[in-house]
Amino acid sequence: MKKKYLIIFIIFFITGCSSLPKLWTIETQDEWQSVTNEKNAIKIKNGLVHPQNDTVYFSTILKKFKSKHKFKSIKIKQSPQWDNWQSIPKVTPEKANNAPVFIPVSKGNYWLLAAYRGDNENGYHSWHSKDMKNWKHYGPVSSVTNKWVTSAEYADGKFYIYFDKPNDEDPHLIIDEDLTDGKQGKEMGMVFKDPSHGSDMAIFRDDDGIFHLIYEDWSPINPRKNSWDSPLAGHADSPDGINGFLPHEYPPPIDERTNPTGKILSYKPHRNQLINSIDSTPYTYEFHEGPQDAFGDYTMVKVGEQYYIFCDYDSHDKEKSMRVGRWRSNDLKKQFVWDGEMGENFHPDPTVGFAEGRFYLLVQRNDCDFVSDGPWVDGVEVRIGVDTNNDGNIDTWTSFTKVKESYLQNSKYIKVIETKPALLDVSGLEAGYAFRVEFRICKQHDVFPILDSFEAYFY
Repeated sequence: MKKKYLIIFIIFFITGCSSLPKLWTIETQDEWQSVTNEKNAIKIKNGLVHPQNDTVYFSTILKKFKSKHKFKSIKIKQSPQWDNWQSIPKVTPEKANNAPVFIPVSKGNYWLLAAYRGDNENGYHSWHSKDMKNWKHYGPVSSVTNKWVTSAEYADGKFYIYFDKPNDEDPHLIIDEDLTDGKQGKEMGMVFKDPSHGSDMAIFRDDDGIFHLIYEDWSPINPRKNSWDSPLAGHADSPDGINGFLPHEYPPPIDERTNPTGKILSYKPHRNQLINSIDSTPYTYEFHEGPQDAFGDYTMVKVGEQYYIFCDYDSHDKEKSMRVGRWRSNDLKKQFVWDGEMGENFHPDPTVGFAEGRFYLLVQRNDCDFVSDGPWVDGVEVRIGVDTNNDGNIDTWTSFTKVKESYLQNSKYIKVIETKPALLDVSGLEAGYAFRVEFRICKQHDVFPILDSFEAYFY
């Protein structure tokens, strides 16, 4: 009886394998070099395809089979670098002052926290919008002594509002279930104590429910001379957003320190620390040789497999004005890589989120905000050619079709954005012995689409 089952399994396996889809993957430098038929209009570098003109065409060599196959679909990935941000007129309400905090709970349910211009008796206020255009003001969400709000999250119907006390230090927490009542929610006290004193933190809740805190680490710099920012960022996490945040828990997500000297110097604390404490002991840092760029006031979002940090970027080159800096990583627990910069001549204190099908980066003290359709850059079209009679020539082409990655907010995690890949279904194309893929790529708003890889499926 066992032999009978074994024979049946072998027959099924052999016959079944013939109908399994075949995969053609191109993703490395060598693979792109070997498969690309025309290279005049493109440059292949570090496994990425860079267009060299505003519009380029290029194709692959023939993908050949010994028997007839059908081309099912092709999935395309771009470089994760997020360059296609565009400035737009201010999105935030006119009365919203100081560093905004954006909380896009769900579609049509968008909250904004900010100081209310002209109100010196309270801390941050709340506004609500259904369309990112019209905002309804609801009033205070923190007291005047808890006014340095830095970041916020949303979980299980509750708003987790983090604030520094004093300014730029020692993250504290308010948990609020109703942002419409004009009252502060439950104050939870200090949730993180960093020996370097720095904060201006971002809070991010990943899709496993863990809260991650990204903070300024002032140990390698005199922040007083560097806009209260630092070349070093720290990372801690907590299962509930309240307990368990520990300094230096993970490798620094940002580390642009220069050469350590071992020399310990001191500086005066922030003026708000001096006001709120009788202890005026100077703070200390390790002096580093060589100029250091400084970063801070973080905000964070996850798009597909990539984590993105946006922040203040205060260059060591004093002729270069402050602006937004960007970082990215596919692993939250490893160091991020530089992703670029945007804007100039303003102190950003940015906050990022997904709303109305787009990403918004809102900033303070500027005449504009920023929007993006997502890391995917429009302008990629694809067509497939088939050799139906095995003579080495393409007999039939599909039409050029635009492909695009799309995005959807995770229903449980407000800063986790799911991606739907750029996929072209060509299963209606007739069967053949060989196939060719041709790309048409067009520059969009001064940004080039940069291809990372593709996966083609045949059966």
